[in-house]
Formats: sequence, structure tokens, C-alpha cells
Amino acid sequence: MVEARLGWTEVIAQKPGQAWAIAEQAARDSYDIVVAMGGDGTLHEVVNGILRGRPDSPPALAVIPAGTANIFARALDLPAHPVAAARVLVNGVRRRIDVGQVHNRYFATIAGTGFEAAIVALASRWPRWIGGKPRHVAAGLVTLATYRAAPARLWIDGQERTESLFLLAVANTGWYGGGVHIAPHARVDDGLLSVIYIRDVGRIEAIRVLRQSFSGTHLNHPKVAHALANEIRLDGDAPLRIQADGEDVGALPARFRCVPGALELLVPPPTDRPSTAVPGAAASESAG
Repeated sequence: MVEARLGWTEVIAQKPGQAWAIAEQAARDSYDIVVAMGGDGTLHEVVNGILRGRPDSPPALAVIPAGTANIFARALDLPAHPVAAARVLVNGVRRRIDVGQVHNRYFATIAGTGFEAAIVALASRWPRWIGGKPRHVAAGLVTLATYRAAPARLWIDGQERTESLFLLAVANTGWYGGGVHIAPHARVDDGLLSVIYIRDVGRIEAIRVLRQSFSGTHLNHPKVAHALANEIRLDGDAPLRIQADGEDVGALPARFRCVPGALELLVPPPTDRPSTAVPGAAASESAG
């Protein structure tokens, strides 16, 4: 049990988009903390809600992981068990972190285009009663059998290049779902985004590179390039989809940028630092 005298309001999101509206209203109502209980999709909505509801001084964000992958919580070493995560509301300290932005949407983990975004776009069209992990795995197998790299114009902090892209990831954190360590250099508080792109590869070579990405050794592959940047722009003739935090958010052209220090995140206190009590909170919980 977690016992604390916190003033709080619990609201359960019943459908996609509702967690966004709840978090935005909580920010406008001057809640000091908004708690996202759910997976990375819920987190995506809550981050966008609090940053739009009070952009100049958004509420602090607390996360209780309750989804399939919980990539953001893993990247930030947040407690995986709900009770341990809830204790952070009582003794947590605040850490300032960056977010990314694309298509006027904020993202906390990874955005991008190409192979992964095509998986997300396909999975998003399938029935919600199919669980998140089975839906994503099935969409991945279908996409791997049909996807082909597409030519695109890429600007990394203004430096232009033309590439045939199999995948492009713009990362605030290092991990995709399923344990893929796509961006080992990504840091949430360096004011930069890590950009990784895989050039034109065949199906067998793609499988090899994707297998290497579980350990992060894919960065040594000759068809993989990576950099740190503040802004990445992308354009091309193919209607490539864009995903952010595992959500389909549109298509090319796209501009990705880092928003340094945009969020305050509640994290467990270091063992050598006294805990800091925190005031009342609003909770946004996903029902799905």
C-alpha cells in the first residue's frame, strides 16, 4: 500500500484521445502533477495534453507503467511495479527532460518513418480487440514481406542529403518495443535528438540489421548512419507515414525538432539525497 495525504482526482480514459483531453484540462485547472497510468500510447496523449494545456509551465508528469511495452519507463529506469511507481508520488524528485516534436505533436520516446512507421500505420487499422503486442508482431511480418525502401531528401541540422530509406528513427530515448535498442546514444536531457537511418537493404539484410539492433551493434553496419541533431527535416515523393511514440501521426513532409527541458518528470530519489514530498495530483488512466 502507498499511504499519503495527497489531494487527487482519478479519471479513466475510455477511448483513444480522451487521456489527451483529461490531461489538457488538468493542466488548465492548475494541477501540479498529472499521472499517466497506462502504456506508451497513454503517455503520448498525456504529454501532449499537459504541454498544450499549460505550455509555459506544464504540470509535472508521473508515470505508472501499465501497458505492453512501457518503453518510456524502461528508458528512464522508472519502477515497473505499480506500487513502487506510485511511491514516487510521495518521495519522488523532479527531473527536467527533453521532448521531441513532429507534425505539431510532441513525443517522449521515438518518432520516425519508413519500416517501423509502416508497421504502426498498418496495426492502427486493425481491430483494437486484437492485443497490442500480437497486432504489432503480425503487422511487422506483413510489412517485412512487402515494404521497400523509398528515396527521400533529408536535412540534419541544415545539412542536406538524398537517401533511399528503409527506416529513419528520431529518438529522445533509446528503445523501441520488444527490446530493440535502436538509438544507444539517445539521452533525454542533452537538448538533442538521436537520428538513425538504415539505407536501402534487401529483406535478408534487413532482418540481419534488425537482429543486431537488439544489442545496439547495428550502428556498425555499413548501411546504418547516425547523428545527434536539434532539427531533422524530411521530404520525398513517396507518401511515407510518420509515427510518434508508436502512434500514426501523418505523412511526409515532416520536421522533427527537440524541445529541450520541456517536461518535469517525477523520478525516484537518489539514495544519497533526502526525499522531497510533492503536492496534489491529477491521474489519467487508460482503460485499454
